[in-house]
Amino acid sequence: MAAKRARKQRTGFDELNDKLDRVIDVISDMATKDDIARLDAKFERKFNGVMNAIDGLTKAVSDLTLEYAAVKMQLSRHEERIRLLEERAGVKLPS
Repeated sequence: MAAKRARKQRTGFDELNDKLDRVIDVISDMATKDDIARLDAKFERKFNGVMNAIDGLTKAVSDLTLEYAAVKMQLSRHEERIRLLEERAGVKLPS
């Protein structure tokens, strides 16, 4: 009977040991504060890089929009001058 209880107790210890091994495996896979701080710093650098790229694109689009408006205005002025020259010369140019 003592042998049976010793085997049962040993089985209980083995089961407890297995459970503790699984807990240790889970804990060892968890991130530490240092891991999270490194990830946060890495994310911050990448995020800043993306934001700088977006800022550059935004400025380029803004510059192109302004240039497009200036070219459009210049084209309108040229078209008006051509229309006035057509009137004064009495000529109608094809569109």
